[in-house]
Amino acid sequence: MRMNGYPQWELEQGAVYRWTLGTLSIWISREAREWLYAWSHVQTVEPVSELTFESDVSKPEDLSWTRVIAPDATRTVSFAPRLADRGVVVKSDESVTVLPHSNAELYVPLPVWLTVSAGVNEPRLLFEAPTRELHRRWFGSSMQGSLCYSVFARLASDRSEVRLLPVSAICPIRIRNQSHEQFRSDSVFVQANQCKLYRLGEQHAHPFTNLQSSTVVVSVAGVDELSFSVASERARTGGDLQQVADWRRRPDDSWWKRGYMLFQRISNY
Repeated sequence: MRMNGYPQWELEQGAVYRWTLGTLSIWISREAREWLYAWSHVQTVEPVSELTFESDVSKPEDLSWTRVIAPDATRTVSFAPRLADRGVVVKSDESVTVLPHSNAELYVPLPVWLTVSAGVNEPRLLFEAPTRELHRRWFGSSMQGSLCYSVFARLASDRSEVRLLPVSAICPIRIRNQSHEQFRSDSVFVQANQCKLYRLGEQHAHPFTNLQSSTVVVSVAGVDELSFSVASERARTGGDLQQVADWRRRPDDSWWKRGYMLFQRISNY
């Protein structure tokens, strides 16, 4: 079954089920008013680009299991994508230069999380996990920085060149160099937790492909005078984009205030 274009299942009490997407494997078991789950990243040769499902599997005893107390006895779980819960630094093995008084648009892949919710009419989030294993790194100074995820990928000038590995969202980066100097960098910072997530509206048969985030705008006014923001409009793709996930709310962390100092250090990451 599908809900809003995304798959859902009804689980029998006491049975163990397994889903796989990317390198992520999830195990879920349902009791009367409880859910048990565990997840891990499996080092497979070919990561899975479509959500796969297995029923009546054995319970892995070497994993750490979590128990969720449910307010009702619903049998239904549903799955949907979401962007990262913190900023992402995308680093390339080659730098990109934007000439003075010119604009450029780049495209980078962002990691995607898989959310698992219980219920039909008003689904409740049970848990979420990244579809691939990620490394965490501190970005910025010791006083002004924050913990981010790091991704190594090419800063592509065409969206068709983005390698999606295999479950990722394309993020358009719009650079506006308004200064008299060249802007050069081998990395970009994306406040992914402030981006919305979209997909092409007709892609119901493959719900975890053709994902795209909000556009990130980088404005360069001079040396060490940079700012960035998330564009309010959807990027131009030539297709019908449907929003599938909102931005995350993080009242304890303001990237807007830190943005200037963080991005000044982007080339030293």
